[in-house]
Amino acid sequence: MMYLRKALSVCVGVGLFVLTGLGAPQDNCSYASGDEEAGKGVYEKRCQGCHGEKGDGEGRAAVFLYPKPRDFTAGKFALRSTPTGEMPTDDDLLKTISNGIPGSAMPSFHYIPESERKEVITYVKTLAVFYDEEDDESFNLFELRGTPKPISVPSAPSFSDDTLGKAKAVYEDDKLGCVKCHGRLGTGDGPSADEQEDDWGRPIKVRDFTKGVFKGGGTPEDIYTRFATGLTGTSMPAFSGEQMADEDRWLVVQYVLSLRNPDVKVVSIPSDTTIVAEHTSKPIPADNPYDKVWNDAKVHEIPLNELYQVEINPMHVRVRALETDKEVALLLEWDDARQCVVNQKSETFRDGCAVQLSPTGKFPFIGMGNSKKRTGEDIPVNIWHWKADWQVDQGRYVEMKDIYDGMHVDTYYYPKELQDSTYMSGRAVGNLFSQEHRKSPIEDLNAVSLGSLTSQGEAGQNVMGKGVYFEGTWRVLFKRSLSSSEAQDAKFSKGSKLPVSFAVWHGDRGDRNGQKAVSTWYELKF
Repeated sequence: MMYLRKALSVCVGVGLFVLTGLGAPQDNCSYASGDEEAGKGVYEKRCQGCHGEKGDGEGRAAVFLYPKPRDFTAGKFALRSTPTGEMPTDDDLLKTISNGIPGSAMPSFHYIPESERKEVITYVKTLAVFYDEEDDESFNLFELRGTPKPISVPSAPSFSDDTLGKAKAVYEDDKLGCVKCHGRLGTGDGPSADEQEDDWGRPIKVRDFTKGVFKGGGTPEDIYTRFATGLTGTSMPAFSGEQMADEDRWLVVQYVLSLRNPDVKVVSIPSDTTIVAEHTSKPIPADNPYDKVWNDAKVHEIPLNELYQVEINPMHVRVRALETDKEVALLLEWDDARQCVVNQKSETFRDGCAVQLSPTGKFPFIGMGNSKKRTGEDIPVNIWHWKADWQVDQGRYVEMKDIYDGMHVDTYYYPKELQDSTYMSGRAVGNLFSQEHRKSPIEDLNAVSLGSLTSQGEAGQNVMGKGVYFEGTWRVLFKRSLSSSEAQDAKFSKGSKLPVSFAVWHGDRGDRNGQKAVSTWYELKF
């Protein structure tokens, strides 16, 4: 334990980062007055749902997520600019919070003030605590390991076809081991790929370079940094110092970038995160997502984070918004190789999409709002959920014999009033899943936290629309009046802004319920 005490005393001498200067060493290891408490409030509101009350990665939403949320208490931060064994800098943490982590469920928090992002960093750093059983003492790992110092990343050289052959040879060098995990073609299918685990014993999906999704960013400098520092908590080692020449490190970067499939599109967060509902004097038909009224509407490409990522799939949704004097309409469009509209079989799942709005104008937890019980404030959300199977059976009731060819169903005929109340209990109580004639394929719901999702019921369903699948693309139209008598509905008015986010379900990937792809928060302006 002398080593720990000595290291801690050194830390006290050199000081620890605080966030007022973002990276500037201070005179002591204490946190700036008030920062930690403010950061705790931000954490409870924004982060606790996934990372857990204790920061151990065991939040209520963690069951839906893969890769799993990071355990902050272990002090193992994957995305660093610092050498192996060191903690990340405040700049590293700020970059992760601001940009999110592509290829994981970690969203961008670009929508909250930078001051809040810095405050939550202060709090997260207090969670990285090492407990020494021998002396029955606890030590903060950021304090224990001292001021982190980033590596020097030289400017990327010019890549050319002349060096690509040499780059390939370095990548395939058995001593380096890239091929063992990532495979010769970079598709993540090397001979050791299925054996990889993280430090918590969970299987790791090896990165598929052809998809162009890199957790810490896709610039040459970003990839160089990952290669030179490794990914703490995973099986990805660091190739730094004298292990290889700097020229060879850049050659690996060149080859990794050359493996990217040019037909795979990777979308980043747009610089302008406001989606403006453009005004039109033309009518917006609720039953035609391809009506020419949409032709001139601005297209916003919104990146999506797949919450349960069995495979690495860069995803995005294209969003357009229009308003008239009385109505607002949103058009969601995404690529989908297979149309999935059957949800009645146990082995099939439907396609779907949703729009999530925050009626109060505040940004809540992305996972269906904040509850006062858990965060001290109720921030509800209003969700419009389009379901492909509802689209199919709109206007008629799809029975099991319609799904399974040749299935025989014995039917006993009773007066409809008796049949509905006695044998069709779901229909009798107004369950929208049981209704014979739905007005819309879109369900209007409300929530105030995970596990609180509630349908507004048949009388409160006032969102109209339609989905059309054409040549590998879904287009889904949502339309509602600007005003609404429903107390929990989002209300729209000229000049107002409301937080908005989006979700997409791919039935052929087994998406259902919380297994989906989601965006972070944006602002919808009228």
